[in-house]
Amino acid sequence: MAYPVDVYASPGTEKETSTTKNRALGTVLRTGNGREYAYALAGAVALTPGTIVATPIPTAAHDMDLVTAVNAVGATTFVATLGGTAADKDLYAGGSVWVNSVAGPGTGIVYEIDSHDAVDAAGVITLKLAGSEKIVTATTTSSESSIRPNSYANIVITPTAVLSRTVGVATVPVAAANYCWVQTKGPAPVLINGVVVVGQHVRAAGATVAGAVQSLIRAGTAEDEQSLGVVMGPIAVTLDYGWIWLDIA
Repeated sequence: MAYPVDVYASPGTEKETSTTKNRALGTVLRTGNGREYAYALAGAVALTPGTIVATPIPTAAHDMDLVTAVNAVGATTFVATLGGTAADKDLYAGGSVWVNSVAGPGTGIVYEIDSHDAVDAAGVITLKLAGSEKIVTATTTSSESSIRPNSYANIVITPTAVLSRTVGVATVPVAAANYCWVQTKGPAPVLINGVVVVGQHVRAAGATVAGAVQSLIRAGTAEDEQSLGVVMGPIAVTLDYGWIWLDIA
């Protein structure tokens, strides 16, 4: 099913949750006042409003140097062999596949995935490509490929070990495995850790508090961390919710 990729709606739409998929993951919702949201799917653990959320850590047995079949020009599927971890049905729906190694042809060309069946560990996965996608450069058995999930699939509260990209802030309580909107831009209350300063950037708190933000100190040890927004004030005490202008790419 084709969905619009941009939605304009009145405030309140961003608080809707559902057990059924009503949009393409990553669809942008705009409600005015500078606020933007992305359509996402919660993972196996519920989400708490005001916490930052992230894409899950990629599966190591799927994300690099997979043995790749001969995928002919014009084919609407991409076939590869997984490593030692199984894949549930449509785990990678809405995600991407590409040849990551210069050892074989097709390097650097990315294809969007529509769907696939469940596959056992070390099994052959046949990825149905999305829309009008077709193989444009044939792959060979020398090609090595990588599969990545949609960034908004099975999202989690950003953990204390920051190993992936923060994609937004939960806006309401979201039950596990429910679809929802997460805020990416504009003013929002966000869980605070430590001392933050009006007008300065924040980052994921990391090892201190899951789901919180704290000051991004450019001269500090975390100066290269992902910037999530700017403190607007008033200043919240630690573990309260402060007013942040989000700018999550």
